[in-house]
Amino acid sequence: MTAKEQFLTNQQRYQPLILPQRFSDEEMVRDWTLSRRDCEVVNKYRKQYRLGFAIQLCAMRLYGRFLNQLHDLSPRVISYLSSQLDLPPTLTVEVPEREATVLEHRNNILKYLGFHRFDDKVEADLDRWIEEHAQQGLLPDELFHRAERHLLLKRIVLPGPTTIERQIIRICNQVHAQLFEQVFDQMSPELRDAIDDLLQATDGNQRTYFNQLKEYPPGAKISSLKRYLERYDNLVSTGINEFE
Repeated sequence: MTAKEQFLTNQQRYQPLILPQRFSDEEMVRDWTLSRRDCEVVNKYRKQYRLGFAIQLCAMRLYGRFLNQLHDLSPRVISYLSSQLDLPPTLTVEVPEREATVLEHRNNILKYLGFHRFDDKVEADLDRWIEEHAQQGLLPDELFHRAERHLLLKRIVLPGPTTIERQIIRICNQVHAQLFEQVFDQMSPELRDAIDDLLQATDGNQRTYFNQLKEYPPGAKISSLKRYLERYDNLVSTGINEFE
């Protein structure tokens, strides 16, 4: 993947999850309400870790990712979750110090929610999904957002943004190459030769005829418009308008 092929912004690439600080009460209730079963699961853990566990449970269900910094969460959400769990008000979230405990909690959340990690099989399935939608003419940026939604609906833990970006670039390059081959195979030899001529610089001119066609008329003058109409007529004479 070259720098030219990359389409994600630096923020999308290195900070894929930005927690909103402004939201309505309705949005908070929609996204951060625990069900009775959720509460039963959370209450099985030590009291000091219940809030953090509940946050990660809701985050995975909502975003398809665990939060790296729980303290970035809005105090309103922390207060709302605490009240649902009958925990005292707090502005801090305690997390286990042992990495093994953190991993155990995360694995238990995935098992409870029915989420699966992004593996080779998921990658192969996503390859086919991207190819199908790329053939419909979707651009990489739109493919990226739809791919994330697709994985979330399939209850797949979202991988890093660059993983999906590389996948989309690879598949799109393949689809574009196949499309160009199909178009080329359907062209008559005469049309191929005519297009080749348009892509060649003529004697005494450093620019190709095709490059000249891309230019805008320098001004609203009869002479300029006439010259550009002549270029258009020359292009039509290749028979390209009849090509389907």
